[in-house]
Amino acid sequence: MPELPEVETIRRDLHRKVKDKEIKFVTVNTPKIVKEPPISEFCTQIEGKVFKNINRRGKYLVIELDSGKKLVIHLGMTGLLIYPFNEDSKKIINVKHNHLVFTFIDGTKLIFNDVRKFGKIYLVSNLNQIEGMAKLGLDPLDDCFKEEIFVQILNKKKKSKIKSFLMNQEFITGLGNIYVNEVLYRANIHPLRKISSLHKEEIGNLYQQIKLVLNKAIKAGGSTVADEAYLNTDGEKGKFAEKLQVYARKGEPCVKCGHSIDVVRIEGRSSFICPQCQKL
Repeated sequence: MPELPEVETIRRDLHRKVKDKEIKFVTVNTPKIVKEPPISEFCTQIEGKVFKNINRRGKYLVIELDSGKKLVIHLGMTGLLIYPFNEDSKKIINVKHNHLVFTFIDGTKLIFNDVRKFGKIYLVSNLNQIEGMAKLGLDPLDDCFKEEIFVQILNKKKKSKIKSFLMNQEFITGLGNIYVNEVLYRANIHPLRKISSLHKEEIGNLYQQIKLVLNKAIKAGGSTVADEAYLNTDGEKGKFAEKLQVYARKGEPCVKCGHSIDVVRIEGRSSFICPQCQKL
């Protein structure tokens, strides 16, 4: 599913393309995608409004309207936002999965396309009205995400395994399976290590790798890998997949030591590791 770098890439695209555009009308083809409010109210409260600031909170996109309301989009596993939607777009995506269409007064269209229909859209006054957002932890791209704060959060969950901790959105938000695999590999930390077993240098290295990997991924436009659907607003793939050092590389040589990359299942998810570089 799209993680922080993919959602941040989309946020920047939308900020550049649709900020200050007025919505003429919205077409809802799949009502269940809209979680709040009811469809009739959703359309009435959006039509005629202007997209203002476009922000991100973890894996959620937050579009502020000039009315003060906030349009919140979670892409789920396969959600896409394509702009402008035109004839060329139809060559890239299957239009039968266009669940929402925002038509602006200039005639251009922003579409929400989602093959698996796990995406969610809300229109709220307060972000804490959305249960998933009210519990979100610290965003690793926020200025307040300092190493000492990271250490404080870790100290509260010393008995937890490090991968489970990083995947939990209530502690650090925005990281998912792809980037947790990457940062742990680059920090030489086995995903099943308990937080209490990590020494000061390892924690410092892990903190740095979280920042480095996320920023490099954003610079490359995110990651599009074989089993994860993601395209930017132009319908283009993320290029960071070409730079992944461990994720989805089972059987390939470790770029650091040459040992074959292995995979273990942790809480139902594939964890790619180098047994030599990431010792338990």
